[in-house]
Amino acid sequence: MKKLMATALTLTLFSAMPALALQHGDTHKQMDEKCVKECEMMLKNCARETDSLQQKIARLNKEIAKGTAVYSVDELKSLETKLKEANLILKNLIEKQ
Repeated sequence: MKKLMATALTLTLFSAMPALALQHGDTHKQMDEKCVKECEMMLKNCARETDSLQQKIARLNKEIAKGTAVYSVDELKSLETKLKEANLILKNLIEKQ
């Protein structure tokens, strides 16, 4: 009786394998789409990193202008700190010329 139950259970599991494989394929597809989106975001971030100092300052000013409608107070402080640092770097570069 135990052998019969084990055989029946094994057959049930093997019959479910194609369905599980299809489900795994769908999950893989969703993961691939998510990966593509993340890669695109990273490429956009790389493009931002190559901005000139003046472009970075302009972008920071633009983001700060959005205010609390978009950013929290802490995020605005962080943006303002980055803006001050960028302005200081620009000032130092101009003075050295």
